[in-house]
Amino acid sequence: MRWTLLADWRDALSGHGPARSSWVWPHDLQAAFPGSRRRLEAWVAEGAAFARYATPRGPLFLKYLPAGWRDQRAFRRLAREAAYLRDLAPLSPVPHAPLLHATLDPAHSRAHLLMRDLTDETTGWGAFKTAAERDAALLDIAHLLARHHAFWLNRPELVGEWSWDEARTLCRAQRVLASPASSRFPAQAQTVREVVRSLPTLLGTTRGVTLAHGDIHVGQVLWPVNGGAPILIDYGQVHAAPLGEDLAHLLYVRLSAPDRARLGPGLREAYRAELAAHGERLTPAQLAVEERVGLALNVLTVWRQAQRRGRSDRSLWETLRWVAEAWENGQ
Repeated sequence: MRWTLLADWRDALSGHGPARSSWVWPHDLQAAFPGSRRRLEAWVAEGAAFARYATPRGPLFLKYLPAGWRDQRAFRRLAREAAYLRDLAPLSPVPHAPLLHATLDPAHSRAHLLMRDLTDETTGWGAFKTAAERDAALLDIAHLLARHHAFWLNRPELVGEWSWDEARTLCRAQRVLASPASSRFPAQAQTVREVVRSLPTLLGTTRGVTLAHGDIHVGQVLWPVNGGAPILIDYGQVHAAPLGEDLAHLLYVRLSAPDRARLGPGLREAYRAELAAHGERLTPAQLAVEERVGLALNVLTVWRQAQRRGRSDRSLWETLRWVAEAWENGQ
């Protein structure tokens, strides 16, 4: 770790490769955005580090992997986000933070993305102080997801790295049964076995393939302060998937059972109505089928995460219990 950190700082100070510090920009980034810059704030979170700047070119937002990190998973997510923002996001009517610059170093798992900073012109989930405001914001998210999914549903651009590989999905599902997590979570292991057995049939019932955001929650959406459509951010886990995967993630991973019982009907109807407004009409029964497929995929995803982290992550253990119970209850 020490030598990795020293090597990263050496390269950072020489101006080569991606940014590894919020204070020191590499030569190509300085050349693309010349002039003075004032760092407003910087922080490190799970998966990346971030910094905001005031510059003559306007407010800028840097997302990067700090010096000393060699996190291949984090690198893949930044690379994925860069590819989506560069190649696909400009085609979509769903608002996003425009990508201004990106540099990737796969050999050393280093990367940065520079985007326009939307902080001063948007607000986040924390601005909603009342239950009524938060409920309305969740409906906004359901509408936003549906617009995103309707646009990308069965699009010709979903090829290559953006294609859906059903055979690979089924193969990965089979592999999870042999994981050590089976002994750590015996009750949920039985549920996972049922999901794996059901998956081939379920996948045959889907309407088609769209682009799933992959990690939808209230922190992934910004609301313009002057009104207008909400903005979807953080595309590090975007991937091709059946229509119901994101909706199921929002309902079963992000909402508790009581909140899902209270809010679920409205969120489903908002999602279904927005799909219809963009030419994709589903009956409630058809949407329920898509949601069931999405729940199956989310059970497997949470199971794989539990396999990596074990019982030490209590919140993940709770999420695994939630999604397994939802599956067992036929929700």
